[in-house]
Amino acid sequence: MNLQQIQSKITSMEIDVLKAVQQRTLEKYTAGPSVEHARLFFLLLPFFDGKQWSGKIEVSAKTVAIVYAALHAHDQVKEDAPVTKKQQLTVLAGDFYSGIYYHMLTNLRNIPLIQRIATAVVQISEKKATFYEESIHSVADIDETVEVIETELLTAFYDYYGYDEYTPLAKLTLNYIRYAEELECLQRDGQTHVLRLLKKSLQQDLHTENWLLEKLDSLHSQIENCVNGYAFDYELKHFMLHQITPHQHRAEQLTREG
Repeated sequence: MNLQQIQSKITSMEIDVLKAVQQRTLEKYTAGPSVEHARLFFLLLPFFDGKQWSGKIEVSAKTVAIVYAALHAHDQVKEDAPVTKKQQLTVLAGDFYSGIYYHMLTNLRNIPLIQRIATAVVQISEKKATFYEESIHSVADIDETVEVIETELLTAFYDYYGYDEYTPLAKLTLNYIRYAEELECLQRDGQTHVLRLLKKSLQQDLHTENWLLEKLDSLHSQIENCVNGYAFDYELKHFMLHQITPHQHRAEQLTREG
């Protein structure tokens, strides 16, 4: 499968997911559903790597993408902002997407998978609830929270279908992407729940920035080592390193060495 085919498959799934959650009123007043390409890539990675793949598995993958869209919609609600039509509709959007993915899972008639996804949603929600605790969290606790939020749904999907060999790489990469976004937000003087917790734990913005830079450097090195442990073909490896993983100058070196 060449680079164009990989991108085309990701785009096709994105279009299918967006069609499944399309609702004109919600899209008019909210940012609309978010379907990150990196998550779609990892949901489709077993397919790209030539593993057994069926229509039911693909529907399950799309459903997990919709779950992510639902959770993202709820995250857009600002708890300290005045209640507006947009805020109310954002809440409704999350509920709307949630209803769609439960409907899709019900149509699969796959109770074990429903239970696994429901458990993952609970675990993610519990971690997000810690954002509102007044106590100071250790950096290790913050790191664990980020990992669960970013990867628990994907891990549930992998575990159920026997694709858990990809879990280490997915965790490293999705964590890397999240921390890269946090660093970018910090550098433009933005604020997120994760940054607030890190600043409280590390005491100063400069310490937070240094921690993020060191974390990203460590994760990127681990990604380089991890990806070389897979028998990916050149095109798949090239796509992941150039389209999914940041710092393409380092990716180019790895691709040459691989």
